[in-house]
Amino acid sequence: MNRIRERIENKFAAAASLFYRHNIITLLVLAIFTGALLSQLPNLTLDTSTEGFLHDQDPDLLAYNDFRDQFGNTEMVIVAVKSKDIFAPEFLEKLKKLHVELRDQVPYVDDINSLINARSTRGDGDRLIVEDLLENWPKTPEELAAVKGRALANPLYKNMLISEKGDFTAIVLQTQAYSSQGEEGVDDVLAGFTEDTTEQKERIYLTDAETSEVVQAVTGIVDTYRAPDFEIYVAGGPVVTDFLKKAMMKDMRKFMLLVGLTIGTFLFLMFRRASAVFLPLLVVAFSLLSTLALMAILGTAIKLPTQILPSFLMAVGVGDSVHILAIFFHRFRKNKGDKAEAVEYAIGHSGLAVLMTSLTTAGGLLSFSTADVAPIADLGIYAAAGVMLALFYTLVLLPSLLALIPLKERKEKTAQKTTFRLDNILSTIGHVATGNPKAILVITA
Repeated sequence: MNRIRERIENKFAAAASLFYRHNIITLLVLAIFTGALLSQLPNLTLDTSTEGFLHDQDPDLLAYNDFRDQFGNTEMVIVAVKSKDIFAPEFLEKLKKLHVELRDQVPYVDDINSLINARSTRGDGDRLIVEDLLENWPKTPEELAAVKGRALANPLYKNMLISEKGDFTAIVLQTQAYSSQGEEGVDDVLAGFTEDTTEQKERIYLTDAETSEVVQAVTGIVDTYRAPDFEIYVAGGPVVTDFLKKAMMKDMRKFMLLVGLTIGTFLFLMFRRASAVFLPLLVVAFSLLSTLALMAILGTAIKLPTQILPSFLMAVGVGDSVHILAIFFHRFRKNKGDKAEAVEYAIGHSGLAVLMTSLTTAGGLLSFSTADVAPIADLGIYAAAGVMLALFYTLVLLPSLLALIPLKERKEKTAQKTTFRLDNILSTIGHVATGNPKAILVITA
């Protein structure tokens, strides 16, 4: 067993020596590999929809998609407008302008309903009159009163287009079920009804980006209409989805910054070297970006649960570099500045340890890959991939960078002062643990 371990450690040391000696070639190859991966980052998408929590072949999702295919989309953007008198002539004129502008300028809208085009069905003697509520625009107080009476008496309007108190009215925009992607050049209204299905493509549902376009267009328009007597509130599924996406992006940036600052601070306190801060953060940054690029290549979107992935990988991935650098700097001081020998020794000494640590961590994370909740499965798969990428960059990138970065040799006394307190604490813990095994086992049990 010792011989096997010795052989593996020698292989790690030889690989480290190779990367160290051929650092320029190694960095060029890594640059090409990483550049190819990072070129796919623009294709990375965000998905804050409820459907994103289900796997593509989940029976519930398939049933829901069948429902959408038959009955269209159920997603709506609701623009609620508040005023003291929603049947005042000035209010109705302004509501009409808002309705028309939303109808004409908001993309991907399948239908729009408000008091302006609400269907009004009533009987007049032996006649059945079906028309829009405001098809004949009221010009006199009497006509306006008649329209108001019909609207308030219609149970289909209550809590749909008009609030019970009559101080709110709503404009309801129903989005399209399908995306416009891939439909360019299709100008035949009967396209898709032909018998030849060989050219038919699977239709794509309205994308997250297109939903955001809808919300941005609506909010941009309504902002120009807001007034003290014309209060506007925007709600609905697409609005919530867009808000969650923006909040998720903001949180991810904030968490990554905080994690980076925290890791950098502790690295500096531990090593007291700028290089010992820069190198691990660079390694973990490449690992993170490569993992996100892998998600883009495989078409996996970042979802609400997987937003933890960047922070998680930064925290976990930096461990490999810390293991290597701790041994490297200790050896670097001991052999009086021989970087090549220190790199070879550090990776030969700790390479197997960080490999086993990474494999066990990745294996544990992969256990999530069978989860029924799709983002949890994604988290397990890509977190495991990120851990292995961190190992790869640590073992390949770190030796190459150490060969190029000039390092000052620390005096032994200065180095001892830096780590004296921490070494004492750890030594005390070790003595307590090994000196009282029975008591510790009893307490732990």
